[in-house]
Amino acid sequence: MKNSAKNFLKLSGIVLSTTFILISCSASREEKANQEAYARASNDSISTTEQPSTQKEAVSPNSPKKDSLRAFVRKADLYFKVKDVKTATFDIERIVNEHQGYVTTSDLQSTINYKNDIRISNDSMREIKNYTVHSDITIRIPNDELNKTLSEIAVLIDYLDHRVVKADDVTKQLSAADLWQQRFANHQKRLEKAIDEKGKKLNTTVDAEDNLYAKQATTDDVKLSAQELKHDIAYSTVAISIYQKETTKSETYAYAAPIEPYQPNFGSQLLTALTDGGAVFGAILLFFIKLWPIALLILATVAVFKFIYKRKWFVQ
Repeated sequence: MKNSAKNFLKLSGIVLSTTFILISCSASREEKANQEAYARASNDSISTTEQPSTQKEAVSPNSPKKDSLRAFVRKADLYFKVKDVKTATFDIERIVNEHQGYVTTSDLQSTINYKNDIRISNDSMREIKNYTVHSDITIRIPNDELNKTLSEIAVLIDYLDHRVVKADDVTKQLSAADLWQQRFANHQKRLEKAIDEKGKKLNTTVDAEDNLYAKQATTDDVKLSAQELKHDIAYSTVAISIYQKETTKSETYAYAAPIEPYQPNFGSQLLTALTDGGAVFGAILLFFIKLWPIALLILATVAVFKFIYKRKWFVQ
């Protein structure tokens, strides 16, 4: 009995020691795995370096971890000043291409603020123009390349007006779309089976088919929305507006004096004046000749009044 008790105690001690060692090793392995996961998550979150600005900058949310079960749609909005808009626009397009993204909009324009043309010599003009160059760019970047892309674009900044980065959690919308499609798939099977087995009357069959068609159209819309949402999750959208300091441009170009009309000499003008004067006098004379009936009537009227006046005087 004593030997049995001793053996039992030894066996119990060995079992307890083994269990303690296994638990310690398991805890160490678990702690080491947690530390490695934390290190990977820290390496995944890349911070963007930017030049200081006097204005407040919006703080962007941390990028979602790769092992996260949540789905995020990430968007960014940048507005800043550069030294040369044209060069910066081409650099941004190059950066986007290097990170497997694509450009959806690239609008590069110049706005004239002031313009004046000054004549500086007999045959020269100088054009003075003040203008501002600005560019609006919209890009789509793979989600895991967004932070690197923003970091490279930040090098181009001369003055930062604002920078906003957002991550919208769309896990619920994505799950709702999947659940909707699953429910409709089950409902479609049951409804098709019911139509085949019980839809003997034409009106009943047609109504059921119409109902199924309407639900299928709704499901297609949900499916398309889910596909678009998945693309938005995979590719982040970045809206960039850049501008530069107002530029003055001066350009000299040839000035062509306007051609003056022909002017005849004094002798020609005098001869023309005499000819025109004779023509005017002839026209006036002809005008009065055309009025001879009126002149004859006036003379007749005057003669009658004189006759009447003399007749009265003789009677007196």
